[in-house]
Amino acid sequence: MRKLAVIAGQGRLPIDIATAARNDGLGVLVLRLEGYADADFSAFDSQLVKLGAIATTRAAMVAHGCDCVVMAGKVTRPSLTGLLPDADALKLLGKAIRKGDDGLLRLISDYFSEAGVESIQPTVFMPDRLVAPGIVASAGADPVTLEHDIKLASEVLASISAFDVGQSVVVQDGRVLAVEAAEGTAEMLARTQPFIDLSGPPAIMVKLPKEGQDMRLDMPVIGVETITQAAKSGIGLIAIAAGGVLLADPPEAIRAQCTAHKVSLIGVSVDGDMATGNG
Repeated sequence: MRKLAVIAGQGRLPIDIATAARNDGLGVLVLRLEGYADADFSAFDSQLVKLGAIATTRAAMVAHGCDCVVMAGKVTRPSLTGLLPDADALKLLGKAIRKGDDGLLRLISDYFSEAGVESIQPTVFMPDRLVAPGIVASAGADPVTLEHDIKLASEVLASISAFDVGQSVVVQDGRVLAVEAAEGTAEMLARTQPFIDLSGPPAIMVKLPKEGQDMRLDMPVIGVETITQAAKSGIGLIAIAAGGVLLADPPEAIRAQCTAHKVSLIGVSVDGDMATGNG
């Protein structure tokens, strides 16, 4: 029987993946990142690991017979002093200089692979957490009237994709209000709020994977908290890549949150094109 290691950060997504994998017949080991993992993993075989203890993490996976790993949950990249990397982590950090987060994650994945533990995409166990092209929830703004802004946001993301900057952009009436950087989506939405004109056309957020992004290691994610923060900031519509952004919560919970907060959600292609139909 295959055995999956789940390296767990914040939120419910890691436990949802672990549950789905176990339901699929896999053995599961949860490696709880100290200071981040906050779900109840008492139903699983689990072990606490430090973020910078990469050798310990790999050794734990090998000792428990894991042959595949998923990294899931929110993790804020700390300073080097806060990371307290072990010797192996220091070597990888040295190789990752000027390569950005994506480059570092690929090096970590290769390091695990050397021990026979392959990184896999979380959607292997949760295909229902991807949206199809078209309307997912229509409680807020009409996407057809905002097609120009959706395309603009998509073009902005495409233009910065090679620089490993971020995955989200906020646009209102042809004006770019914010680009996600190291702070993450929630913080970007919070700082956007003062710039949104509530008397003007609806503001939108577009979230897409970066060009060449390794979806096994850092798949874009939105959840009910994203919907709540977007509504609080004045966003009327969220467009995400169909098949390219993972829902952190079940689809029915996402739709309910959109309805409650009057935010529309649609699936688009990576270049911002919309398709008819429901997700």
